[in-house]
Amino acid sequence: MKKLVLFLAAVVFCAGVGLRAAATDAPADGLKVTNFGKKGVVTFDHSKHKDSGCETCHHNASEGKYKCGECHKAKAQGDAPSFKDAAHKRNMGKCWSCHRAKDAKKKLKCRDCHKG
Repeated sequence: MKKLVLFLAAVVFCAGVGLRAAATDAPADGLKVTNFGKKGVVTFDHSKHKDSGCETCHHNASEGKYKCGECHKAKAQGDAPSFKDAAHKRNMGKCWSCHRAKDAKKKLKCRDCHKG
């Protein structure tokens, strides 16, 4: 039993190190992100979000999937909500949950991100 616990601890540690290494390879600041909506493209800066951890937004990071558009398209497909909903929809959207929630670290309005 003790060996099993040590083995599992080692696996969790290695997975954490691997994800941390992937985080250092994040794209440069100024990444252009479309919301497939009517508002302008968002310029996203990874360096401002590095303390949040990759998994906060990239919920499939453990599978090596970091591009939201791989699953989230202009319209919902299967279990995957549209990209716009994945970012904005109340109680689900990754951007909304951090920047518009009552306890938001930094409250933003639409035009703060969608400048174009």
